[in-house]
Amino acid sequence: MKMLGRVSLTVLAVLAATSIAFAGQTQVVQGKVTAVSEKAVTLADESGVERTYQVAQGARVYAQGASHRSKMLVSSGKKTTLDNFVREGNYVTVHYQEQSGTRSITRLRVL
Repeated sequence: MKMLGRVSLTVLAVLAATSIAFAGQTQVVQGKVTAVSEKAVTLADESGVERTYQVAQGARVYAQGASHRSKMLVSSGKKTTLDNFVREGNYVTVHYQEQSGTRSITRLRVL
């Protein structure tokens, strides 16, 4: 009976660790920006399907002139937000993690 309990606990621990690993798995998508705000971007993929992605804390944005613009915003006392660097019509690559139905951007590159 004790052995069955130990095996059950081991199986549960493995299943829990596996589900945590899958929840944090980074995925990549490319598309055209159809809407952008301070904290989110909506993309249309090549088939026209639109999805919205939220900006995660510590997300990185790579765009031409972004480091210069970021320094200018910070030096003038303004905060940097996604809409300072990404515009509707831009083609982007988004690295994101999905958890509880929310897609959180970890890295975004304007192409």
